[in-house]
Amino acid sequence: MSLWERLAVTGLLVLGGCSVPGLEEIRSERGAFIEVNYSPSFKQGCLVLLAEDATNAANFAVQRLSGMELASQRLPLEWRILRREGWSASAKVTITAHEQSCTGKEVDRSELVVNLSGERRTMTLVTLDEDGDGYVARNGDKGGSDCNDNGPNAAAMYPGNIEVCDDVDNNCDSRTDEGLPTEAFYRDADGDGVGAGQPVQRCGSVAGGWSNRTGDCNDSNREISPGAPEVCDEVDNNCVAGVDEGFDKEWYLDRDGDGAVDGTTRKIQCQQPAGYIRRPPNLDFDCRDDQDFNTPGKNEVCDNRDNNCINGVDEGFTEKGEACTNQGCTGTKVCNQAGDGVACSALPPRKFYPDADGDQDGAPVAAVDVCEGQSIPQGHVENRHTDCDEADPTTFGGAPELCDAIDNNCTNGIADEPSTCGGTLKQVTDHFVTSNSRDWKTVSMKTVSTTVGGYPVWIAGTGGKLAVKRAANLRFESFSYGDSATPAPPAGNVFHPNNCGNNDWTVSWVDSLGRVFLGGREGRIALHNGAEDHTCFPDTTPPRVAGQPSLTITGIVGFEAGGQTQYLYLTDVGGRLIKWTLGPNPFSILHDPAVGTVRHYGLHSLREDFLLTVGGTVNSTQNRARSYNGATGGGTVTLHSVNSDAQANFAKAVWIGEENKACAVGDEGHVWRWSGGTTWTRVAAPAPDSTSDFTSVAMRYDRANPQSPGNEQCYMVDASTTGRLRRFTPFGWAREPVLPFAAEVALYGLSMNPTGSEFWIVGDDGRVFHYPEP
Repeated sequence: MSLWERLAVTGLLVLGGCSVPGLEEIRSERGAFIEVNYSPSFKQGCLVLLAEDATNAANFAVQRLSGMELASQRLPLEWRILRREGWSASAKVTITAHEQSCTGKEVDRSELVVNLSGERRTMTLVTLDEDGDGYVARNGDKGGSDCNDNGPNAAAMYPGNIEVCDDVDNNCDSRTDEGLPTEAFYRDADGDGVGAGQPVQRCGSVAGGWSNRTGDCNDSNREISPGAPEVCDEVDNNCVAGVDEGFDKEWYLDRDGDGAVDGTTRKIQCQQPAGYIRRPPNLDFDCRDDQDFNTPGKNEVCDNRDNNCINGVDEGFTEKGEACTNQGCTGTKVCNQAGDGVACSALPPRKFYPDADGDQDGAPVAAVDVCEGQSIPQGHVENRHTDCDEADPTTFGGAPELCDAIDNNCTNGIADEPSTCGGTLKQVTDHFVTSNSRDWKTVSMKTVSTTVGGYPVWIAGTGGKLAVKRAANLRFESFSYGDSATPAPPAGNVFHPNNCGNNDWTVSWVDSLGRVFLGGREGRIALHNGAEDHTCFPDTTPPRVAGQPSLTITGIVGFEAGGQTQYLYLTDVGGRLIKWTLGPNPFSILHDPAVGTVRHYGLHSLREDFLLTVGGTVNSTQNRARSYNGATGGGTVTLHSVNSDAQANFAKAVWIGEENKACAVGDEGHVWRWSGGTTWTRVAAPAPDSTSDFTSVAMRYDRANPQSPGNEQCYMVDASTTGRLRRFTPFGWAREPVLPFAAEVALYGLSMNPTGSEFWIVGDDGRVFHYPEP
């Protein structure tokens, strides 16, 4: 009989590794190849392979693998199914795993249909038996019957095992030590042989920590148990009749060590507490145990104590308690320090000095005496009174010197700035700047966004005078109308011929590129970029008002985008608000009041939607300030209440330091402060400035440091023949930087950086002052 005929008769299922001659030649055409994976620990069970004709269940073949044959297999197991005569082209293959034997519990099953024309497939069974006891681990609704296949005591736990006394479910019936005789045991935590608590029924003997005796009253201490000897240790050692029975445990405190004890301090305990003794026999309790001179039998002295513990305190000192005075402070007579008499209880008064600016240094004036128990006067400090300026919180005795041209430390009455400030307050005497024929009206420092910065600095004035200083180490260069390069100026003094015409310039603004924008009489405006080869542009005017050809430009402020000036806002003496957009059709009138009713003299802004102007309404003491929203395109106006004492007194300049902080100045010593809203507060100027016409103002406000004590200080100059630089703080009129003697002319222009560490002042007769000037 041929090989194929033998296979067809048996429906051969060939195990991989068996040698079947000629099998390879027929496998690809009449059979299938199955690769079987199962758990490697499965060594004592049985695998059953069943192959059934997919169309005729009567055609089937079975092969079993168990015992040594299963244990010797290598994984994966390879099965070859050979198609027998009369079978169809496919077969259903079922592999089942049984624990113990081929008739044991089925623990897993895998089924598939294969093509008997050479198909290769893989089948996987889960048959864990890690403890090797022949029982497969449970696996949900599949798996074997072993209740512990790989944990502690796994080898001792399997179905059918004999139950022994070991706290383990040996036979896997979900019970432990069932059917075995038990005895009651009690937890013996301290190991003294006596337990406590609820009993536990246990079979056989138990490990340490348990006892079949009970009654321990403290199972955490092996020294405590029934029958133990009682000692004085605050513990019931023998578990009967309470704690420390038979021992004396009374102690009293003797704080002052005089031998007499405090009867209120009795302690009941075994050990002697620190400072405690037993009460001496026949000695009264101490009436004051915190001092050793309050003891029964001692002599009485004047010390507010009952030294002898009888008849009260300080008996015999009859003057005690009488009224008395000490430098104006009233008190009563009390025991003196020696204890042999009495003295007045009143302490000398404490000295307090006014501190208006809150810098903790008072003014050097007469002190306010404050007796003990009296309220300290508000706005005063004790003892310290070396402040030379009570209106400036940055100036007081011993204060650090700042770069502000002020004597901050009150040492010598002059500015004592450190060398790092770069100079002091001086007059600038450049060739093209200092001349009696030059009346400077405006000065502007380079602006970065809305913050005044540094160089270049432009100054301008009447008769077309215009000059620029590009850096601290350079001299002013002239772009002035009427100047000439002949005769040759001194070295470093440069003349440029391209001027802005013979116009009287009154206001200026410098952008971040260092270009100057000018406004002046008869509505003239101009832009000069400071280049030697560029003509001033434009020398033009906004639209004129009929019948009003001389509406002087009084305010100018610009706004940038992307580092370029986009547009500026102008005010004129006719009360108009004008928007100047760089490019074609530059001018638009945002607000145009009735001619002759409103006058603008000052303009400042930090942002386009809040333009603040000052001036006045003709024949009125009200509305000397207005705010405009330039961003709306229509110049929406809000009237402010800025009172004056006369209709003819106008506000002439304004400066915004912060969103809700501003100062304004004007005619005849008028000064106002603004803190948001629409109401301004009038500040009275001191003599001789009460009649001076203030012309320019700047607020010192470090926006990067809003808590700086130097913030909200207003600097201003005036147009009197003895022009001065004045300073007003939130606390009053403060000492000002003193201008050189040559300043005794009218001053018109002031420009300052936010911290007050650099400022410029210009005026008539070629006066230009700078801090810090080398």
